[in-house]
Amino acid sequence: MDLTKERSLSDTAYQWVTQGEHLTHLCEGWSTRPALFIDTEFHREKTFYPQLALIQLYDDECCYLIEPAAVTGNQAFADLLEKAPATKVFHSASEDCEVIFRHLNVKLQPLWDTQIAASYAGLGNNVGYGRLVNELCDVELAKGHSRTDWMQRPLSDEQIQYALDDVIYLSRIYHHPKLQKPELGLWIEQECQALADRVNELDEIDSAYLDVKNAWTLNEQQLHRLYELARWREVTAREKDIPKTFIMRNDVLLSLAQKGLIKHQYLPKIERWHPAAKRRFSQDIINLLNDLPDKPTTLDEVLSPAFWNQFTEKMQRARDIIADTSTKLGFEPEVVCSKKLLRGYVKYLLGKSSSAPRGWTALKEKHLGDPLRAIFCDNSAL
Repeated sequence: MDLTKERSLSDTAYQWVTQGEHLTHLCEGWSTRPALFIDTEFHREKTFYPQLALIQLYDDECCYLIEPAAVTGNQAFADLLEKAPATKVFHSASEDCEVIFRHLNVKLQPLWDTQIAASYAGLGNNVGYGRLVNELCDVELAKGHSRTDWMQRPLSDEQIQYALDDVIYLSRIYHHPKLQKPELGLWIEQECQALADRVNELDEIDSAYLDVKNAWTLNEQQLHRLYELARWREVTAREKDIPKTFIMRNDVLLSLAQKGLIKHQYLPKIERWHPAAKRRFSQDIINLLNDLPDKPTTLDEVLSPAFWNQFTEKMQRARDIIADTSTKLGFEPEVVCSKKLLRGYVKYLLGKSSSAPRGWTALKEKHLGDPLRAIFCDNSAL
């Protein structure tokens, strides 16, 4: 017997969905909806993989609190999220994309992120959900449950109301005239697609060393050590399902790469490495470093501050072009092309990266590609 029941909390109709059969039945109706408003709650403090705790879904008529047990292995729900034409509306969806990909192996599409939409509408970059609800819906949401234990059952009334609010107001924000201006549509669509596509790179671990601060200070042999250590940490974190920082932080990784082994059998003294982690992983690291090939693998270059300093004048010209283009388009410069995105694209133009950075959409290329290419490539084709 399905334990799902319908109740009312603060005038909000909602249902618990606890069984896969009931969820499959609901998916039939949801697949024909123009939009679905979704959020996830998860736990990740001591694991590498996020542990799904709850999915909230609002279909503009009723809210549904969906238990992980109903979702696991449910092909109808997976197809709804990845194949059904209904727009899947989230706020700040990067972590939701990962949680759903890890649990169901699907990519959200079509995705529409209210945080991205708000940035193009001039409401601020990375604006929080509560602030957006307050500004567009004139509602002050309760605070204090974003870090609550969503794995516990039963949930308190306050937790339930918080969970419902997370999707009910998504609908009102999505339909708000400020976010539904025709001139914003394609920009938002492409940005959201780029966000959804990031799940394709979740397990691309060969570039992990590039995220280590000050990697540019290393020589060729040290950089090779860093590459192998960072890759090993990525694999180990996944195999043991523990956070990467439980193995070692980036500063420890960098120190090991700098110093290497002492006489091929001892680790150097490393500050700030947790003793328990050192005991657990020391032998693995010794074995790894002893087995490194004599000549480093060819790696992508880590660019130093000195490298970027030689392009100071050109970077300023690039920022001026972005500012002028943004003014003509009616967007903030940081929305059209952030400093990080600009540097990633310039790295690509200079042949220091094999592909354009994540988030470099077709519209950004259309409006900025040729002017930036003219600055950094002397008008020559790539």
